[in-house]
Amino acid sequence: MKKILLFAAAAALLSSCAPKNQYIIEGNLAGVTGTVYFFDEEQQVVDSAAVDNGTFRLKGTVEGPAMYMLSDAKDQTGTFYARFFLEPGTITIADDAENPMFKKATGTPANDANTAWNQAAGALIRESRAPETTDERSAEIEQEYYALFDSIYQANRDNCFGAFMLVQQVSERSAQELLDEIATFSPELQASSLLSNLKQTAEAMLRTEVGQPYIDIVQPDAEGNEVSLKSVVENPKNKYVLLDFWASWCGPCMGEVPYLVKTYKEFHKKGFEIFGVSFDNDREDWLDAVKENKMDWIHVSNLNSWDNQAREDYAVEGIPANFLIDAEGKIVAKSLRGEELYAKIAELLK
Repeated sequence: MKKILLFAAAAALLSSCAPKNQYIIEGNLAGVTGTVYFFDEEQQVVDSAAVDNGTFRLKGTVEGPAMYMLSDAKDQTGTFYARFFLEPGTITIADDAENPMFKKATGTPANDANTAWNQAAGALIRESRAPETTDERSAEIEQEYYALFDSIYQANRDNCFGAFMLVQQVSERSAQELLDEIATFSPELQASSLLSNLKQTAEAMLRTEVGQPYIDIVQPDAEGNEVSLKSVVENPKNKYVLLDFWASWCGPCMGEVPYLVKTYKEFHKKGFEIFGVSFDNDREDWLDAVKENKMDWIHVSNLNSWDNQAREDYAVEGIPANFLIDAEGKIVAKSLRGEELYAKIAELLK
């Protein structure tokens, strides 16, 4: 059910793809008083409205694709917040009986579709978590979830929510499949930030497929010295270099460390090197993890977490992620996890 939970979390982050046109946002929320604040994609307040006995109304023009949110506090820590697709028409914000902290948006195509999806998917997730649910039923629920996802995606390919659902498939489809799917949407939706950003990601994925040349990375090491991936790949001692994206705060990343250590110890002298790029933002956490886990290979980090050009160049959507590069500078494998890494290196350096 891990993938189900990841999809559910992603469904809370909604971006719009609406054309420039008029919108109305209205609501009647129990217990809400004072003022509601309207935030843009940069989390800046762009409008507000007084609440009268739980009701409020906002009106404006859609300026472009963005993620919008409502809350009853400027710091977004009030009694509620609601994320939704901003598109032409009247959008109604209402209470959600399943989760009082969140609110549901309806009244326009994308928001209606999203609410229907959340309700149907939520029911499956709640059933999967129930203690009386058997393993057999859990397996059935997972299949039902994916069937539901596909049917709702196909039914909403003409609006923003269909585009949003395609974005959630970035780890499930190949780069070419994503590009082919993007091409089936209307020109207007293809021009939205949602799909234009996805297209950039897919194109980056294509550039880092097996068989493609590696892209250089230059970042500081623990002493602040700039170290390039190129200098490591072109080092005559190295026959294969594993470009490894990780972070000390990433549980799955740290779970891979024993396999990395084992492989490095056995094959380093035979020409295997690791170039670790950390997405940490705390220098001490980064270096402590390296030292405590005896990760005795090359490490670099700009200490800016996900704000990392290498992440964009290699289309890294989640960590751990890795790419195996040969002495000719070609990517020969990727996403080597657990014992797969040891087996691959053993095969290449036997």
